[in-house]
Amino acid sequence: MNKIMEINASITAALLALGIASQAGAQNVVYLTGSTAFRSTVDAALNTPGVVFDTGTTISYVAYGNANFANANFLVFFGMISNTPTYIDCAWSGSEAGIASASDVTIENTDRNGNPIPLAGSPEKWLDVSAVTLNDSAYSTNPPANLFESTSHGADLAQADTSQAVSLTPAVAGTSTELHDFGSEGVVTFTWCKNAQTSPTHEWNDFTNISIEQAFIALGGPQPVGFFTGNTNDDDMMVYMVGRNKGSGTRANTLSDTGYGTTRNVQQFSVGLGIEEPATGTLILTNESNNGYESGGGVGAALAIPGSCQQTDPFPNAFGGQNPGWIAIGYISPSDAISHGLTIANGNWLGEDGVMESDGAIENGQYSFWGHEHLYGKYGISGYQFTAGNNIFNGVQSYLANVNKWGSDPTAHDPGIAYKYMNCVKSSDVAYPVWSGQLGY
Repeated sequence: MNKIMEINASITAALLALGIASQAGAQNVVYLTGSTAFRSTVDAALNTPGVVFDTGTTISYVAYGNANFANANFLVFFGMISNTPTYIDCAWSGSEAGIASASDVTIENTDRNGNPIPLAGSPEKWLDVSAVTLNDSAYSTNPPANLFESTSHGADLAQADTSQAVSLTPAVAGTSTELHDFGSEGVVTFTWCKNAQTSPTHEWNDFTNISIEQAFIALGGPQPVGFFTGNTNDDDMMVYMVGRNKGSGTRANTLSDTGYGTTRNVQQFSVGLGIEEPATGTLILTNESNNGYESGGGVGAALAIPGSCQQTDPFPNAFGGQNPGWIAIGYISPSDAISHGLTIANGNWLGEDGVMESDGAIENGQYSFWGHEHLYGKYGISGYQFTAGNNIFNGVQSYLANVNKWGSDPTAHDPGIAYKYMNCVKSSDVAYPVWSGQLGY
């Protein structure tokens, strides 16, 4: 190293210690994508000193797509990893889209009419770390075009709510799809919700639970409320499924947990003006066929639009007429539901097989709608990217268990649960939980 390089290195180290280094001087960029249901957990871990980045380092970030950085779509974090200036460039597009991005493949997606359309994140577009300003701010809008890299490309790392064993991008040995599984960091949680109402009817009030078998049927098409309640007086309203697109790990988890199968087509609907996000306040029910929302926030915003019980069902019933109202349900993370006012207290949550979602119900094997959160690395991952992956994997586990202590309150509805609180285990993505005693991870 010549004298000028030594001086520049000393200046960079000093600026990093003060937390004011320019991103232009960074050497390493690691691209991270995947689960929107688990992003708040990972983002919080990335922003906590000593969890992913080195102890004592100052972390800087910028976030776009949500005023709360933990729920943003695009973020850049900057700090030291193994004493080296490192960016973590995040684009949260969904678990399945993340696995595809890390594999450098594209998932085929279709619109409501069966026409092929691009799936966000497959391939992924990334913020340009040399163009963004790391001012510890979160912006509600998505980034302007000039802040993105000029070309899209695959990810180094991907968070996934399910394993690659049930993915739309299965592993093939010796190809880019043979991803490195760092392991499972913790439990990712989900719940069933019905849509908001200003004037609930008896049909909406009666509908409080969904069984796994009923969910299996409902994913294939609308069903009368009485199918779920057992009350024929409720058959004058239909229930419509609001869900996610093929890039979603929440969708993959739902289709796995119900036994429906991740490769089968579903019939899903949007509430608002199509699947644009965020959903408008307009109460319009649209058949999206096998397509769905890009994020859990989109599902939450759609289900938060009230009044469907008083709106004539736009779709003819089996007798050729229109029912006097309709109900929408969706699968969603507890945090996305709560952030949109969809709560147990408001009557929006549905029990599954007679049990309402809670940390304690999951931990003790009473409630089965949850998954193992995996971190995957691209084929042949090595060097600083592998080091960052290990830091994220170990850091997220530590953050769950020791910082947030998610799972320590059995009455809570945390987006993730540390394994040390789990008394049950799922042996695969499609298995039911079985009692195991304290796992002791």
